[in-house]
Amino acid sequence: MEPGPQPKLVVFSGLPGTGKSTLAAALARAMAAPLFAVDPIEASMWRSGLPSTMTGVAAYGIVATLADEHLRRGQSVIVDAVNPVEAARAPWRALARRYQADLKIIECICSDTAAHRERIAARVRAIAGMPEVTWDDVERRRAEYEPWSDARLVIDTAGHDPARSHAAVLACLGL
Repeated sequence: MEPGPQPKLVVFSGLPGTGKSTLAAALARAMAAPLFAVDPIEASMWRSGLPSTMTGVAAYGIVATLADEHLRRGQSVIVDAVNPVEAARAPWRALARRYQADLKIIECICSDTAAHRERIAARVRAIAGMPEVTWDDVERRRAEYEPWSDARLVIDTAGHDPARSHAAVLACLGL
């Protein structure tokens, strides 16, 4: 029996409201691959009574564990998370090395501040137990966001053409 194709670990990163969840969901449909998003997992922990001071790092850990389970089986995985700091990013590299997965990082940005702010004001994610993100939340996240040192595809969603952005992601993955 020949080994299957090399699994992909696709990590979406970027501030809230930059379009990463939309692109990640479209890619999950195109690849028929599982998508693990940090926010719904963290909201589930809050609904279960865990204090928010304990859930951020834990939600990333749960997503990494789920990704590990699928990569171990040779399945590709998509991760949707802000990934603002090195500590949040290191597990993805470790998983890719462990399973010889093709790590692809997709960083979403919105270079038009006014458009980004409008998106945040209009956005309704409706994740049970999680308040909607405010512009102040985005600014706090921006202040802590560290530049990536890894090779990655940067998608600027200002002027948002979802089809073009999706095509760029597919091309980056060789799909």
